[in-house]
Amino acid sequence: MDFHGAKRRCRQALYLTASLSAVLTATGGRAADAADQTPDEVLITGARVSGPQQALDEKRNSTAVTSVMSADEIAQHPGGNIVDIITRLPGLSGFSDMGLGQAATGEQEYVSIRGIDSSYNAYTLNGVRVPAADPNSRALSLKMVAPYGIQAVTVNKTPTVDMDGDSVGGTIDIRTPTAFDFPGAMTRVTMEGSDSDLANKTGANSLGGGGQIETAQRLTSDIGLYVTGYYTRKNTAGETVEATGYAPTLASEATQSDFSKVHGLSAAGVRYDYYEDQLTRYGGNFSLDKRDQDQRYYIQGSYSKYQVRGTDTQHSINGGQVCYYCNGTSFSEQGILPGTYFQLRDQNEELLTTKIGGQNTWDRLTADYDFSYGYSRIERPDYVEGSAYGAVDTTGTTSFDLSNPAATKVTYGSAADKAYALSQTSDRLWKFQGSDSAQENAMYTGKVNLSYSVREGWLDTIRAGADVSRSDRYQYQHQFFGNNGDNFVILDSSGAVRPYNNPAGPTVQALSGRDLSSFLNGTYAGVFRVLDRSTYENGALPYKYTSQYGIDPTTGKVTGNPGAYTYNDYIRNTVYGTEDIYASYVEANFQYRDLRATVGMRYEDTDFASRQWAVDGDGGAWQTSSNHYGEVLPSLILTYRPDQAFVYRAAVRQSFSRPAFGLVASPVTISRSDITGAINGISAGNPNLKPAEATNYDLSAEYYGPDQMVVEANAYYKSIRNFIYAASSSGAAPSANTATANNGAIVVSQYENGGNADLMGLELNARRKLTELPGLWSGFGLGGSVTVQHSAADSKRADHYGRDTWLPRAPELMYNVDLFYEKDGLKADLSYQYTGLQLVGLTSNNLDTYLQPIKSLDFSVSYPFAGVTVTLAAKNLTDNVQFYKTLGKTTQYLGTQDGGGNGSYVETGRFVTLTASYTF
Repeated sequence: MDFHGAKRRCRQALYLTASLSAVLTATGGRAADAADQTPDEVLITGARVSGPQQALDEKRNSTAVTSVMSADEIAQHPGGNIVDIITRLPGLSGFSDMGLGQAATGEQEYVSIRGIDSSYNAYTLNGVRVPAADPNSRALSLKMVAPYGIQAVTVNKTPTVDMDGDSVGGTIDIRTPTAFDFPGAMTRVTMEGSDSDLANKTGANSLGGGGQIETAQRLTSDIGLYVTGYYTRKNTAGETVEATGYAPTLASEATQSDFSKVHGLSAAGVRYDYYEDQLTRYGGNFSLDKRDQDQRYYIQGSYSKYQVRGTDTQHSINGGQVCYYCNGTSFSEQGILPGTYFQLRDQNEELLTTKIGGQNTWDRLTADYDFSYGYSRIERPDYVEGSAYGAVDTTGTTSFDLSNPAATKVTYGSAADKAYALSQTSDRLWKFQGSDSAQENAMYTGKVNLSYSVREGWLDTIRAGADVSRSDRYQYQHQFFGNNGDNFVILDSSGAVRPYNNPAGPTVQALSGRDLSSFLNGTYAGVFRVLDRSTYENGALPYKYTSQYGIDPTTGKVTGNPGAYTYNDYIRNTVYGTEDIYASYVEANFQYRDLRATVGMRYEDTDFASRQWAVDGDGGAWQTSSNHYGEVLPSLILTYRPDQAFVYRAAVRQSFSRPAFGLVASPVTISRSDITGAINGISAGNPNLKPAEATNYDLSAEYYGPDQMVVEANAYYKSIRNFIYAASSSGAAPSANTATANNGAIVVSQYENGGNADLMGLELNARRKLTELPGLWSGFGLGGSVTVQHSAADSKRADHYGRDTWLPRAPELMYNVDLFYEKDGLKADLSYQYTGLQLVGLTSNNLDTYLQPIKSLDFSVSYPFAGVTVTLAAKNLTDNVQFYKTLGKTTQYLGTQDGGGNGSYVETGRFVTLTASYTF
């Protein structure tokens, strides 16, 4: 592997930030010198520490490398979900995909720590492991978590052995408040209003709103109750474009499957999509606590619900219906097929957690214990899609230039070709499809931790603990129609099943909907019609789970449309599963002067079993699979604190990542010979997939100055074995390596582990208030962070010919810059975030898919008026595109569809949120 370029970039980033660090530490150094002169007597007077200072203290006092965001900082950036807010922390980036159209909402869904995919992170809520329902990823979708009722978010980048071991990237813990987090009784009411710039511009409903009410009460001196509830609604719109596919430009290379070796590619067509979504979030949390000097008992609970009611309307221009290389030498396609497509994007997600526990102290011994339950569910009820096509214009010609997706160029052979391709009367509604699907995960966990304060010699404390958890999983996808959810075609007046290029349905112009005045600033040359959902719901839902037939227009005989609805069609994508995890750890803390060593060992035992339906021709049966493995996870963390200002840390630890449940337990398909009936093929999950294992090395230096000043540098290296490609993508399995083995006369296709992967990087962060400036200028401050890294991974896919790729979702450069103001109650923040090029998918043509750099300029300002704190926040002020997928690293080739989502270049516009909060 070549890390020389990464090292050079690390040095450059360090030099670029050196001058800023020098400025930030100039006055802080003088304060530190003064702090070293310890007086004989100390008189402590002051107020309760809270907000950003409390978060900074937690970070400084932590054993591990952490980043913490307080409730005050979260409240400064309202709107959307928690991902859009916490990715301001150093080393964090957010992302979403188009698998279920999430990127078209303008909101992020997943969080990456130091650029490693979110499936390599562990997620907890008040220390409770949060169950992820999606079988295709271990990542947790955080889009359902609204920025309400949160006390702090802690990102631990070097987890200790008392935390979950499947945390190659790190852990993210979301903590909700208790009554004891407030100085006294408190009740707060918050109201919110929002507006979507693009939805407003395109004539959709753009306004949203909601609110929260929370209260913290001391029922007695040692019993407190905190309760909150919230509800928000937001409307969004998205405009997208993508290529339908590519072919080699030269006819002599037409059969070349390795696109990295051809002399250019040409696009065969283009799709334009318009998304319209209404996002609803509601939920709340509570905490009932009893505390005194030596004991604490509590009951905590939370509930979050996320609902999307959305649609996707697509108009496409498909060339090459007659031939691609009509001139015999180069790409010169002929034959135009206009198309229209529509799908519902409705989705429901919910998350429930509850925890009961306590903590007791007897002299030097402390015990804490809890039992928790978590439940998550993702469902797509009554999903319906439909397609409309026109007859092929056999003489029409087109060519496509998609190198600038904001201004795509489609060239037609004649004005008549253009008019036909763009006319709303060319397409007629042809068919419907649909399904009901859901995934759920219920998790039961019990744990106990013991800590004994030795305080003899170098040995300070000994800790030990154990936890047991069980996950019950269930997933299904019930196709609406027979032949595995095949097309339900609109019949003509004679009952015939028409082909796609001669549909019997109404024209697109006649369908219920509305016309946009412009699409992508005129990029689509026709009149873009946004279709109404009622046409598709009425066309499919009354007929779901029924057998459908029609007349073959050629033979005049009865034929399937798509045919008999069988038990296989209903049950074929059903999986039940359990996952039992037994973990224990022991840890010793040694203190020698200013040096502290935390030495620990954790063991995690995983036992899973599944039951999945195996389709065998027209029949089927349940099959079972299982596996068991254990992981030994040693850890060493050194912390050196020479004074109050500096903290140095070093860590080496083992961690791992379990394969996505959908890779080890998935529906089975058995194929047989048409002649003999013997089995000739099996496609299934692989229960014997190994977990990815990692050795992690970290070094950090931190400086803490006055007025919440911090400067830090963190270097890290991760060596991963048994790597499994797992880029989190909603609604789609990761593009992990699939091995095909010939076992006698039976071809077995299963997922398999990849090879090794490496990640190394440098993370710099600094923040300082400029309090030495005169007057009002003293409220200004500067902050920023930069992460420079390099990764290499061997997927072991045969179509990659031994070539290393990057780790998924691991950009080589991330940074953010903040200019903020805090004085006399006024708070303002102008921030710029940049996330560099990311690998998002592996392809069979050896030109992998990448996400182009993401840039966003955001602003927020708040001020208290007569007890009411008003906050105005604007996201994406410069209207940058937030999702831009390409084939290859450059922008030469716009991306194509994958993971079931439409749209490789997605514009969502600006968002503005106004909140008013009153505390009494």
